[in-house]
Amino acid sequence: MAAKAALLAVMATFLLAAPTAMSSKRQGFRVTMIRTETAINYTRAAYSSRQRLSILAARLDAAAGASTETPLQHDGGGGAYNMEFSIGTPPLNLLALADTGSDLVWVKCGDCTSCTPQGSKSYYPDMSSSFSNITCSDPLCAALQGPGNQCSDSGAECDYLYRYGSSTDAHHYTQGFLGSETVTLGSDAVPGIGFGCTTMSEGGFGTGSGLVGLGRGQLSLVRQLQVGSFSYCLPSDPSKKSPLLFGSGALTGDGVQSTPLLQTRDTFYTVNLQGISIGSVTTAGTNIVFDSGTTLTLLADPVYTAAKNAILSQTALPQADHSSDGYEACFVATENDISGAAPKMVLHFDGADMDLPVDNYFRDMGDGSMCWVVQSSPAGGLSIVGNIMQMNYNIRHDIDNFVLSFQPANCDTV
Repeated sequence: MAAKAALLAVMATFLLAAPTAMSSKRQGFRVTMIRTETAINYTRAAYSSRQRLSILAARLDAAAGASTETPLQHDGGGGAYNMEFSIGTPPLNLLALADTGSDLVWVKCGDCTSCTPQGSKSYYPDMSSSFSNITCSDPLCAALQGPGNQCSDSGAECDYLYRYGSSTDAHHYTQGFLGSETVTLGSDAVPGIGFGCTTMSEGGFGTGSGLVGLGRGQLSLVRQLQVGSFSYCLPSDPSKKSPLLFGSGALTGDGVQSTPLLQTRDTFYTVNLQGISIGSVTTAGTNIVFDSGTTLTLLADPVYTAAKNAILSQTALPQADHSSDGYEACFVATENDISGAAPKMVLHFDGADMDLPVDNYFRDMGDGSMCWVVQSSPAGGLSIVGNIMQMNYNIRHDIDNFVLSFQPANCDTV
């Protein structure tokens, strides 16, 4: 028993500590993420979450060969997370949007006068001794399938046009050429990471210098690091940093639960939600995506309407009106009021139950009212667990074993 306890202690210490040595099989890396806004504007969060939903739904439709007319312009605000890392030799410190809903890692390159966002740092490949072009024969170039991707006549440069919606969307994309670089994560310099050297971009990419794809595809950073998994712990205080751990073993200790990732061909982290308990009511289920880039949780009908009605019927407080921003269950209340009056909300997955703190589904609007931060999904039935609902949980994405695990935690103190 003592030996087992000692082993668990060692595993837990390893999970939280930044690795200092490399081996032939990479074990783990630690970086930090910080919200693009230190205080959540819930009007912007509603807008950006709905636009993010449109983008993800359009990408699913495109992967399935369907067409879509969904508008995809999106401002990227309202509570997404930037990842802190360095690129090149000497290393250039950057912030880039952390995105579990896409694969390509890219940064603004050169002057990038036709890039969004303006005002953030750019990387210059000719100022780094470790940069090299990725050629057309490289597997990463082959992974960039889609219209607009092509190779130079010599085959020495793999050019790309990477869209964040349907193939007809002209307003949310990044364009450039693939390169290989040394990326520094915490104290570890990792050579040979493929990335997009972006010379043109348009759309909502927050306030940083690019985007770090954390999806399940070959181009994503987690795949390229060959660690098999990553995890994060999102604090309830939006001004605090969040640890982002690549590899480093499984979650340990009390309260760890796991549910299978659906083995779909898309890049998303999709699980089976069997139903939602809200007080005495349990809804039907649906497939649902865990997504760090979406702030609110969005549910497709009939799940959304059943859940909303259960909140309204079981919360004995005067109602407030924030319907213009899509919040349909709001109450005149303080945080203390809502903690005592709101029904308990539990997400039931295959083999796992996420018993949510009230803060994960009710938020203070700043005007004396509290709103249920779950909204209706208008985009073809896609449902998303947003990052507010994931707060104060260790969330682990195991892409090698097709498992998503979670564990209650005080992420403000990690």
